[in-house]
Amino acid sequence: MRNTTLHHASAVAALAAGLMLASPAANAEPTRIRYGNVTEMTLSQAPMVAAKRLGYFKDEGLDVELMGFKGTGTLIPQMLAKRIDIGYPNPDTLILARAPGAERLPIKFFYNATRSSGWEFAVLEDSPIKTLKDLDGKHIGVGAMTFGNVPITKAEFKEAGISATMVPVGIGSAAFLALTTHKIDALNLFDAQHATLETQGTRIRRIAQIPGFAALFSNGFVAHEDMLRDKPQVLAGFGRAIAKATVFCEANREACVKMFWQEYPNTKPAGDEAKALSDSVKIFSARFDKMLDFPAGQPRRWGEFPTQAWTNFAKALHEGGQLSTADVDVASCYTNALVPRFSDFDAARIVAAAKAYKD
Repeated sequence: MRNTTLHHASAVAALAAGLMLASPAANAEPTRIRYGNVTEMTLSQAPMVAAKRLGYFKDEGLDVELMGFKGTGTLIPQMLAKRIDIGYPNPDTLILARAPGAERLPIKFFYNATRSSGWEFAVLEDSPIKTLKDLDGKHIGVGAMTFGNVPITKAEFKEAGISATMVPVGIGSAAFLALTTHKIDALNLFDAQHATLETQGTRIRRIAQIPGFAALFSNGFVAHEDMLRDKPQVLAGFGRAIAKATVFCEANREACVKMFWQEYPNTKPAGDEAKALSDSVKIFSARFDKMLDFPAGQPRRWGEFPTQAWTNFAKALHEGGQLSTADVDVASCYTNALVPRFSDFDAARIVAAAKAYKD
């Protein structure tokens, strides 16, 4: 792999210098940030909403607009055009863009949000499909062919010797109907979607994946390299606000679900409120627990990417046939330069506030 140590060190130094030049809280007017999720805003984004409604973004001098897209493939062009400032994609796209001969994308991850894989294979409980290998020759429902899991799913299928047909089915009710009416044999959506299906009364099973693929991290926050260079303090504040909200939501998951309902009232289920809240906490937790997947016995370093995780991701894509070589410049896909700033807050105070919170 090419030696990128000096380049990486220079980038870290430049970001650190930029952080010392300005404090967003000192700005007279808040900095407008356009945030793009890779799907419509779902419960998995409750910490984002909490950061907004609890004033954590405001404390950082930020005014954040939340927007939804239909997959990584539709989000990235908006970021390249700088119409979206911060996105939440999978890493596959950026790694593939570092392949020999590929067009390099000037986008970089700066915050590791979902620390283990959020993607699953789910089948109906009575399905004859029991193992990953049983998906051979089957029809697999994906959100869209632009979704960020598609390259890694193709890689996993190739490694397992599986030939399956991917069928775009969207998310939510359309995807669930495709499964329950047997138009597809399995769903390959993100965790919160499958949890939603379960709370609606459909009994499903999750198919075990190849261990190396199951261990891959998932979505994180990305920004254009120009923004990392010119406005690192804005990204540091954004990440710190998210870290605070994550601590708050861990201490009071029900409050975070309710805040999401307040922001998006059409997402609140009808019927018995206690059941709706219980079901929604389950759906939220399906993704949220992966945001808390830190090494045991070590201090939490919010937003940090383990270097080996990127190497493992490139190796998986290579072995699955999506990359011609695993020797790609993964170091240029991310930065940990802002990590010390993300944890620069009193976590105990946030926990106390969460436990005392009254909606």
